[in-house]
Amino acid sequence: MSAGTAIGQDSRTQPKQTAATGRLAGTGGLVFAATLLVQNIIRAKAPGFDAAPAQVTAYFLHHRAAVLVPVALFPAGMLALFPFAAGIWTKASQEESRWWASVGALGTATIAALFAIVNITEIVLAAKAGRLASSPGVVQALWTLHAAAFGLDLAAIAVALIGLSRAAALIPLIPAWLAVAALPGAACLLTAAVFTVALANGGAWVLALGLAGFLVWLAFAVTASISLLRQRQTP
Repeated sequence: MSAGTAIGQDSRTQPKQTAATGRLAGTGGLVFAATLLVQNIIRAKAPGFDAAPAQVTAYFLHHRAAVLVPVALFPAGMLALFPFAAGIWTKASQEESRWWASVGALGTATIAALFAIVNITEIVLAAKAGRLASSPGVVQALWTLHAAAFGLDLAAIAVALIGLSRAAALIPLIPAWLAVAALPGAACLLTAAVFTVALANGGAWVLALGLAGFLVWLAFAVTASISLLRQRQTP
């Protein structure tokens, strides 16, 4: 085989590999967004972060499906999130976009780590709710840890949103309006994370700020994923 033939075959294979990884990244982003949405809808009926230990224990004892489904979806969501972030990082070929994509990728890794703590506390409460009913202090500590990890995770989402949205805008994978909306969305998330103590004490306004930022994060993930699937740039 001549050098020219090898180069020709490589040039034909590379676009196919790029298209395949783009589809994988886009699919991952949509799966992540879907699991995230389902988890949050189910968890909407969970006790507030300032709930009494008896209320928390009763929920984990008597709402098994609502507890176990989000926990089961967490690994699938994280498995889908990483290809999505890697897909944007791979497409960010210029120095500036690659820097922002790297920031976003670090944010996604932190999301996985902190949200793992949220799920770990729920697994402990789900597995041992009956025994923990007689230990309200332990339940209170676990539920407060759950709230703290959730609150700090909002800061990680803010970092991921800023980094990945800036990279996606430079490629470009998302429209200009969404790149602009990502800034106040990340600001809402970061502000909510700063007031994690208030969140753990039941601060409704902190939760509302986090929800506003979360909706922007969700819109970004869906829009960028569709662009990755279609293998096209957004004007």
